[in-house]
Formats: sequence, C-alpha cells, structure tokens
Amino acid sequence: MKFVYGTEAIVHRNSAIIADLHMGMEEALARKGVRLGDFTDFLVDKTAELLRETKAKRLVVLGDVKENVAGLGPEVRRYFGEVCGLAEVIVCRGNHDGGIERVPNIEVVGPGGFVLGGMGLFHGNAWPAEELLSCRWIMMGHNHPQLTIVEEGRKEARPVWLVCPPMKKNVKEKYPKFNRGVQAVVAPAFNPLLGKELSEKGGLGPVFRNKLFKWNGAIVYTLGGTRLGKVSGIAKRM
Repeated sequence: MKFVYGTEAIVHRNSAIIADLHMGMEEALARKGVRLGDFTDFLVDKTAELLRETKAKRLVVLGDVKENVAGLGPEVRRYFGEVCGLAEVIVCRGNHDGGIERVPNIEVVGPGGFVLGGMGLFHGNAWPAEELLSCRWIMMGHNHPQLTIVEEGRKEARPVWLVCPPMKKNVKEKYPKFNRGVQAVVAPAFNPLLGKELSEKGGLGPVFRNKLFKWNGAIVYTLGGTRLGKVSGIAKRM
C-alpha cells in the first residue's frame, strides 16, 4: 500500500484506489446559488492524470460515485465512458449508488467490500465483510475528512487521511477471527468540493458508531505525508 503524494489516492497491487466522487453535486450547489458549471470533465482529467502518474491498470472507487442517491445522471456514464478506456474499473457500492450496476463496463461489488491483494476495501456505510478483518489494512471512504489550516491569517480547508487503530475487544465481538494488527485507513473525498471538518464527535458508519476503530485516536496525515497528530489533540486546538 502506497499513498499517492499530493492527491486523495492510494496505489496497491497495480490499482489506484479512490473514494467519494459524488458526481452531480454541482447541481445541488447551483440550487444554493453556487454555480461551478459541469464538474465532470475536471474529475475525468484528475482521474486520468492519476492513472498516468501511477501507471495503474485498475481503478477502484470506494463508493458514492454520484450525489443523487436514486438517479443515474448522464455525467456518471460520461465519466466511466472515458475512464473505462484507461483502466479496468471496480466500484464498491456506497449509500449514494442506487442503479450503479446499469453503468456498462464496470464491476460492482456490494457494500461489504472485497479483499484486493491482502487489503480490505469497502465504502464505509455498511459493516465490512468478515474477510476484510483478516487484513492488515482496511481502506474506506464515506467520511470525507478535512482540516482547516490557518496560514498567514488565511483559512484553507484541506483534505486529510486518517489511520485508525482498532478497539480490539469491540472488534472481537463482531469478528472473532480478526487480524489483531488491523488498522482502518479513512480516505478523503477525491472530489475537492466535498469535506467534513475533523471533530471529536466520531466518524460515520457502523465501524465508528460501534467503536470498532478509534476515531479520536486516529493519526491525521496531510496529502503530502506530514503527520499532524491525533484527531483528539487537533480537535481540541480548533
């Protein structure tokens, strides 16, 4: 597993792994008076650059491909029409991905996720499948972590990674044969319009609601790989 410097992606076993595209969310922003135009071309170009840079032969999207929960807008077909010409595509179904199986030329995996080369992958809105807990690393999205940085008097929200240690007693109750060294990696959203400020309130999804992994004890990293400390300490300073 290797973090891709400067962007919201991991490379593992010849696969580039991202989460939370939320295509079409610019329409919701437009209804609030924020007009950005069509954002699909930006996401296509960003994905294509990732695949070129990493030379990955496969793209894995960890859920929430689209913003509209039920509908399947033309931007989704357009995005995959471009990207499927560059790499094999696997989508782990997220809570926004109704109808995603109708997109041609992609493989869709259920919300419990799957194991890729010893690494567990799922979106995060559902319980991970049992085999994921046998892995050393589990990667998920769903939480869109970001941190507001103040530099020279200016505030800027930046995406961050979280690496979360397990709460072993709680994990064992749900997954008796789990890997005792397992850690959860929470990915920032690949769509830069999306982000949720870090706080001590805890993460989204059953693994955090049921305290299988330590949200406040998670280590926070920038996209450049700088270790910022634990969520608990950072949140207290905000």
